[in-house]
Amino acid sequence: MQGVLLAERFRIGDRLGAGGMGQVWAAQDERMRRDVAVKIVHPQYGMDEAETQARFQREVQLAGRLSHQNIVTVHDWGEVVVDGRRTLFLVMELVHGVPLHRRLVESTPAWPLAVGWGAQIAEALHAAHDEGVVHRDIKPANALLTPSGTVKVVDFGVAKFMGETLGARELTVSGRPLGSPRYMSPEQVDGDRAVDHRSDLYSLGCLLYHAVTGRPPFTGSDWAVLRKQRETVPEPPGVHVEGLPARLNDLILSLLAKRPDQRPEDAAAVYGVLSTLLADYAVTDSGWGILDATQLGHSHSVSGRLLKRAWELYRWAEWVRARQLKEGGEDGSAGRSDAAEQAVALVADATTQADRLLTDAREHADAMVDTARKEAGRLIDTATSEGYYLREKAHGDADEVLVDARVDAAVLRDEARAKAEELVSEANSEARKVRVAAAKRAEAILKEAEQQRSARAKETEERGAEIGEATYAVEEAKHTADHAKSKVENAELRPVGLAKIAEARKSLLAQVQGVIAEADLRNQEAFYQVFKQSIDGGFPTSEAFRAKVEVTEGVTLSPGDSERMLNRFVNRFNAELEEDHIA
Repeated sequence: MQGVLLAERFRIGDRLGAGGMGQVWAAQDERMRRDVAVKIVHPQYGMDEAETQARFQREVQLAGRLSHQNIVTVHDWGEVVVDGRRTLFLVMELVHGVPLHRRLVESTPAWPLAVGWGAQIAEALHAAHDEGVVHRDIKPANALLTPSGTVKVVDFGVAKFMGETLGARELTVSGRPLGSPRYMSPEQVDGDRAVDHRSDLYSLGCLLYHAVTGRPPFTGSDWAVLRKQRETVPEPPGVHVEGLPARLNDLILSLLAKRPDQRPEDAAAVYGVLSTLLADYAVTDSGWGILDATQLGHSHSVSGRLLKRAWELYRWAEWVRARQLKEGGEDGSAGRSDAAEQAVALVADATTQADRLLTDAREHADAMVDTARKEAGRLIDTATSEGYYLREKAHGDADEVLVDARVDAAVLRDEARAKAEELVSEANSEARKVRVAAAKRAEAILKEAEQQRSARAKETEERGAEIGEATYAVEEAKHTADHAKSKVENAELRPVGLAKIAEARKSLLAQVQGVIAEADLRNQEAFYQVFKQSIDGGFPTSEAFRAKVEVTEGVTLSPGDSERMLNRFVNRFNAELEEDHIA
């Protein structure tokens, strides 16, 4: 597809990646003059096209409403035909980064870094879930890590569309299960289409487990992993990571609960635990750099937790100092004194860092406010000067437009009146022509009907004569056969002579029956034409058909014959209609 101009707007560049949901290409938006990413999605064959497009549009529009620093922005969507195949495409923000699954292949990060990534993903999920959007395919491959440390989640909307379109328990052509078994929730494995936000929390738990330990909670073949997702309790991550905080270990296990109601309430609760763990790590282990590495240093919630933690440490140090003084100062134990000094140092460090964060935040906010004030002043000045000019020009233009409008209205009114009179005259003339043509057509139809009736009456008389002749021929044949038989019996003819006579009699009877059958067939065809003429919005009743035959053909049918003949004609008529439809 490289070089293709998609939808007369997006010039396709290099391919960025491919997966079960389609291919991702870099592209240039030639209208907006910006770099974008285009995801090509191929719906499965045999699906209703209108329903598929409507579902894709609905899900993408929901995702397009999401605006968050940790969510890849959706710009546009559309449908085109590529290589003769109906193709849906999604236009997104182009993110320069690496998927987390590639980063995890390189090495297992320290747990604080993994927690920082998880906190950003939890923020993204919280923003999406607040808008009623469930991702359904949270995994390392759908989280992009930028050079600055920001994590951006991709495929909101697309994952849900593909999941509903294809079904979590259906197979791809290769026979593998759709989706990502190592990060699927138990309810997704069961094929439950009504999954909610707690399914995303389970997948986040699988991602955190992988990031912290270097491996997903369950491994093996796809089908074995799916079974374990439903039935097996994972080993605690702390078993694989020395020094892992107990609170982080418990959080991951709670996210991996089999029942949704046993998991954390929402993504905000998960973010709260993760950001608190980072705050504790920052103020107690001098790990301030981890906040900048994960782009959480300027987060309001993390800054607040840092200040709260620093204040708690400060109060604790003051309590230790007061207790030392009360116990006699130097008489206190050396260990206690060392602990107090360490606490004071930690508080000082935390206070310094917190002050730095607050100062940066204030400076950033002041700069934004100053820029906003300047821009607002410029806009007001521009609007004031342009507004005066536009107001004066509008008054002059309005007067000219009003005069022109009145003149145009008068002209249009006169033209409309003349046109209306012309149309009425033409309509009356056309109506007279139609009435004359209709009268002539009706007269011709009546004349044709009378001719057809006379022809049928004559044909009926001829068929009656033929039937009479055939009946007479049959009687003559019977009489001749009986006479021949009598002569044979009287003359005591040999057996060979009897056989010849019988054969002659059989041939004569066959000829007579053929004449009768041919006459009957012509009668049947005439009766069928009467049946077709009797159809008026529905098939005639047996009694109506019988009466019509008697009037048209001069033949009186018995009720039984009329009923059987009507059934045959109905079946024949339906068969002819079906043949015409197929043709």
